[in-house]
Amino acid sequence: MFRWLKETSGSGFFRYGQTINRRVQDGHKEHWLCPGCEDLFSGWETEFANNVFHPLTSGKASQFQYQEWLLKFAVSLSWRCLLHIRELSGLKHFSEELRQEAERALYRWSEFLLGRQPDPGKYEQHLLPLDQIVDHTVTDMPPNINRYLLRSVEIDVACSDREAFVYVKLPYIFSIGFININRPGEWEGTKIQIRQGLLGSSEYSLPRSFLEYMMARARRMREIQETISDRQQETIKKSFLKNIDKLAESETFKATHADVKLFGSDAFSQSRKS
Repeated sequence: MFRWLKETSGSGFFRYGQTINRRVQDGHKEHWLCPGCEDLFSGWETEFANNVFHPLTSGKASQFQYQEWLLKFAVSLSWRCLLHIRELSGLKHFSEELRQEAERALYRWSEFLLGRQPDPGKYEQHLLPLDQIVDHTVTDMPPNINRYLLRSVEIDVACSDREAFVYVKLPYIFSIGFININRPGEWEGTKIQIRQGLLGSSEYSLPRSFLEYMMARARRMREIQETISDRQQETIKKSFLKNIDKLAESETFKATHADVKLFGSDAFSQSRKS
């Protein structure tokens, strides 16, 4: 994902939200896995990249046949992200009941990844392929929505009183790993099947609460980007001017142009308009 973000950007760099004023060239890493597990994860990641991610981001396909590697890949994302955020924060925003459920989800996911369980149990995985938004009827749609959907990578572990899930936002893709799902009937066409299936073959239906959550994440990304210093803005400008031909063909320009078509000058923050 991060290699693709660099190759398709206008500058050859990207930035973390936590350190927005510093350019980086690679994603975050944790040294958790033995070589055998690294090989397992790498195999599922390769299948996903070749059969879903690259055909989706290149526009060569909108439907994707998958086998059991997709569920393994999605569970590996949920397991890593939940473990990472638990180590960072202790899931302090969770109730005690949901914290215990998170521990059970981590254990079940790890057993499934190691082949000791045939499925993730009730801790199901959902995946939603995305494309640029060209029109909408949603009130208060964030004016950076296409840049968020097409160009961002983000992880979160979210909860309400009764529901909790691992949120993995990849370019063109949402992946959701449920720790506790309250109304499964509100999620239609997104659940990953155990053995095989077809992505993009049906209409998707999501709860309104998830749409509001996703839009809040997009607004948060915009707020973070507005804190980029003037010095770093100048660095970005110089990078774009240096690679002006690359910028015009980049995915960064494509996503920005889509937002401008939808929102006009509102696609940019007030400070950047001036």
